[in-house]
Amino acid sequence: MNVFNIALWTIGDHSTRNILPAIEKNKSLNLVGIYTRNRVTLAEQSQKYKCNGYTTSDDLLEDSKVDLVYICSPNALHYEQAMKCLLNNKHIIVEKTAFMTLREATDIVKLADKKKLIVMEAFMYLFHRQFLELKKLLESKKYGEVISLEAKFGFPHLDVNNIRYSKKLGGGALNDTGAYTISAILNLLGFDSSLVFSSIESDSNYDVDISGLAIFENKSTPVSKKGFCTWAFGASYKNEIKIWCEFGYIIVERAFSKPTEVEARIDVFNNGIKVESYKAMKDNHFINMFDFFVNKLINKEFYKENNKVLAQCGILENIRNKIN
Repeated sequence: MNVFNIALWTIGDHSTRNILPAIEKNKSLNLVGIYTRNRVTLAEQSQKYKCNGYTTSDDLLEDSKVDLVYICSPNALHYEQAMKCLLNNKHIIVEKTAFMTLREATDIVKLADKKKLIVMEAFMYLFHRQFLELKKLLESKKYGEVISLEAKFGFPHLDVNNIRYSKKLGGGALNDTGAYTISAILNLLGFDSSLVFSSIESDSNYDVDISGLAIFENKSTPVSKKGFCTWAFGASYKNEIKIWCEFGYIIVERAFSKPTEVEARIDVFNNGIKVESYKAMKDNHFINMFDFFVNKLINKEFYKENNKVLAQCGILENIRNKIN
């Protein structure tokens, strides 16, 4: 069995709750080390998982045993760290939003392609059984052709000191909740979809954008399909995908963020009456994501994932610059 050595760059609450436990449960991954500037966290987690506690980033980068680095740092730091990983021949999984500009993403992907290394943006929801069942349902055309898709993700304001509100660290609603909705539309409507309209909103009380809207269209099919994304900080909680088909209306609750103990569902309505309900059951999309990545490593399939990073970053840059 193929086993790949992984290291984590930066350890926060998300990493300790979700990423490290998922790595520990994956038989194809071996956690060899972690790096964080927080010495208390470094000591606790390296002891807990019996791995190296790198005291500098160079220690991680120079460890020849490391095949793959999971980058968990704030968005604005991803480019520099990812570049260093690639230069040291490490594959990368990077938290969303992967890179702050299309130029950064292009530089990273160009180097990754040259070195035959994989760069993947960590959208875990893509690997949950719920999303996989949704894709199969749409591909089956059980409810006819898709007319339009909606993706919405937002929540009430958090503490202003949260990194999501730091412009310097790459925060903002577009880079956080908006990135999920755009990822969903691209993965369901097609990566050849065009951005036809976008808008982002700010608030004088915050340094970052707090909401936005994007509309996509895919004309590659006989019937043009549209996708609508809305996202927000400072709104009632919304986390869903809705798909209007010829013979049904599909609702996917808790589409993006869901605890592993939640039984995710997909409900289908026709003319206001529920006609079917799919229970996607409990699933751990963090473990599934690592399984997917390991399979890519084994089969040396890197171009497709690298190009997805480019597509996502390109759309986000167009929205930031209001280029439709």
